[in-house]
Amino acid sequence: MRITRFSAEAEATRLPRPPVPPPNPAGFALCPATLFPGACPEKLLWQQYLYQRAFEIAQAIAQPSLLERDLLGVWN
Repeated sequence: MRITRFSAEAEATRLPRPPVPPPNPAGFALCPATLFPGACPEKLLWQQYLYQRAFEIAQAIAQPSLLERDLLGVWN
């Protein structure tokens, strides 16, 4: 007995990846830089760079792995 039920089906097409959502403003709190003791412009720029770099690294880590993206379309 031949099983041919899968031969007539079309090949699976991949769905496009959804766009990365922008950061939610509700996740941040405003804190005036004037309240920091000893705040100088160079230190504030350095802190801003560190936070921006940490945010970029966190976004890169938060992307799904190859298995989660299921590149092959099958699990067996």
